[in-house]
Amino acid sequence: MTTAPRSGGRTTEQVGKGRRTPAGTTTGAATGGGARGARRYPTVGATQGSAALKLTAEQQRDPITSPRLRVAPPAPINAPRAPFIALVVAIVVAGVLGILLINTKTAENSFRIDSLQKRQAKLDSQQQDLENQIAANNSPGSLDAAARRLGLVKAENPAYIRLPDGKIFGVPTPGRGEVAVTAQDPATSATGR
Repeated sequence: MTTAPRSGGRTTEQVGKGRRTPAGTTTGAATGGGARGARRYPTVGATQGSAALKLTAEQQRDPITSPRLRVAPPAPINAPRAPFIALVVAIVVAGVLGILLINTKTAENSFRIDSLQKRQAKLDSQQQDLENQIAANNSPGSLDAAARRLGLVKAENPAYIRLPDGKIFGVPTPGRGEVAVTAQDPATSATGR
């Protein structure tokens, strides 16, 4: 006879129905009742107490094998070191020589610039002196003195020539002034005495 559960739960006969049972175990109905909702564990071959941590003979024979993972060694580098070192040394030597060459050219150019600046200053001074001489020689007094040294005299009534048609205005007459003492004599200037 089966009794109906009070709260709509399963009866002891229905406990094992609809569930999968592990191999080698029995349901509660076969073993004869038990508390409602209690699970049944196999008791055959089970170890209890502090010896529960020990492995059984079957477990020791068939251990679970897990894949052994190892760190792979790095790939061997077979690049030759001597050419690389030679390349690095060549680059360093070329860089040092390039810097030395640039510094030498810079120093050489600075000396050249200095000498050219001194020459420019000297030429500027010469140009200024020549411009002062030209300004002094262009004055009317110096032109008069230069004309007297050459033996020229002032004309009292000058005559003028109009260039486009060649017409002469006034009567041309030779100058009648005294020749300067410093004037060169035409006869002596030709012989150089």
